[in-house]
Amino acid sequence: MLDFKPPKPNALFMRVAQWLVPCVLRGPLKISKFVIDPESLEQLSGIANHPMVLVPNHADYADASIMFALSKRVGDPFCYMCARETFKGRIRSFVMQRLGIYSVMRGSVDREAFRTTRSLLAEGKYPLVIFAEGEISRQNDTVLPFESGVIQLCFWALDDMAKVDAVKPLYIVPIGIKYVYDEEMWDEIEGALTRLEREILPQGSPAAEDLYGRLRQIGAAIVSTLEREYKLRADEDRSLNERIEQLREHILSQVEEFMGVTPQTTALPRTRVRALKNLIDAEVYRETEELSAYERQIHEQRLEKFQEFYPDLNRLLNFIAIYDGYVGENRSPERFLEVITRLEREVFGASKPRGPRIAFMRFGTPKNLLDLYETYKQEKKRTVQDFTLELETEVQALISDMSQPPT
Repeated sequence: MLDFKPPKPNALFMRVAQWLVPCVLRGPLKISKFVIDPESLEQLSGIANHPMVLVPNHADYADASIMFALSKRVGDPFCYMCARETFKGRIRSFVMQRLGIYSVMRGSVDREAFRTTRSLLAEGKYPLVIFAEGEISRQNDTVLPFESGVIQLCFWALDDMAKVDAVKPLYIVPIGIKYVYDEEMWDEIEGALTRLEREILPQGSPAAEDLYGRLRQIGAAIVSTLEREYKLRADEDRSLNERIEQLREHILSQVEEFMGVTPQTTALPRTRVRALKNLIDAEVYRETEELSAYERQIHEQRLEKFQEFYPDLNRLLNFIAIYDGYVGENRSPERFLEVITRLEREVFGASKPRGPRIAFMRFGTPKNLLDLYETYKQEKKRTVQDFTLELETEVQALISDMSQPPT
């Protein structure tokens, strides 16, 4: 387990970050405009003096900066739960902690992170931002299944309040974030597909007639290449979705077997990938100053073996939510470029933000968990699961309702 990075909110650091965030949005993230409907801001102001958890979808790397922009818009600093592996380097960790960001080891029982979350909620000084999907979905129109642990932590915070006879409302605020390109993107899509075709398809291959057909042709060629790479027998009678699923499970099982991890076949693929990444990260970031020369030698050997699998895990995360037909359901520029970005990461190792984009945000009705507290005490597991699904459904509805956001 990597060491825990607690939040150390500093008013000066937070003010500077809020001042800089518009430059970050317009610059590297290519967000030309950030739009929140007035009703959403009114809903937030109505519960401003209560403990609250803001639960947005997590489709893009820009989401964290968008939440900073929201904190600037409402004039209050937030605290943020963030994956431990993002705290790379002492300077980066120092700054992140002063911005109210604290670490969590995803896919594990991170007791320090849990205690900190409960304490922050019981104190209620800062709104807390948690991305309940646990991963960047890289899909603008859909959400990954929400982690029930977020809601469980909130009920535990109510338990903590009850122990000192200080129970108060604790609000959960569902938030939808959606990105829409601010200019015509079809020439960009055409160019990106051409670059991928040159890299992936055999010379002289017949090209599909339309952009969607070309995208599927590239995707199928990548799947075929990976099947050969991982020595997986291709079954041409299977659908592309079945082949993607089979490939994903094959890679995951291979890595688990090598690293001595018992496969949790009933767990979500992303949960299994996180457990493997946690194991590798614990070795990567292990403090070695106090180890003996022999222990350091073993550590280096183990690290060398483990790091061989980083590309496999990154590949799994890149394709964790992809399925054939996502673009076919709605052939928007956004969906095309979301899938193209995945393919570019696989083929070229990186992709760049395209834009400019408009970020739209909308809130659902804030939900007071105190209204469910008595029910929770009677049926804890079921209440947590039901409310998690309700929250996930509402965030999905917010995104779907923004399929054609107002300009």
